Amino acid sequence: MKNFLLICFLFFGVHSGLEAQNTALNKQQTIAYINKLYKIAYRYKETKIDTVTVDGKVLTVFLSTGQHYRSDLSKSEPLVIARVKSGYQIRYKSAANTEEILWAIQTEDDAKRLQKAVQHLIGILKTEKKTDPFGS
Repeated sequence: MKNFLLICFLFFGVHSGLEAQNTALNKQQTIAYINKLYKIAYRYKETKIDTVTVDGKVLTVFLSTGQHYRSDLSKSEPLVIARVKSGYQIRYKSAANTEEILWAIQTEDDAKRLQKAVQHLIGILKTEKKTDPFGS
């Protein structure tokens, strides 16, 4: 009987541990992941990434130069990775090369990871309830 109980506890312990590893990141965790990885992956002259934020369905990238760039994440088309002079960029498929969401990513692997993270974030934003009384 003791062995049976021990096996049951072990089974449930391992099973719940596996479930915890497969849970998807929430909005804040996804933004934190994008923020951390993009700060490492970005390289353009002496400029650095200060922070990446999301307000409503708009992603904003703040640079160390004081500039910021905003991207609408409410479009329902796929994201692509494009190879450009300054590295890799992530943008919507139909967008022009100058309408990137994230840019100056040095490696293709980082670009793929960031693309998946942004796609995950877009999925979260689509299911999120509207909290802005004046937003669309």
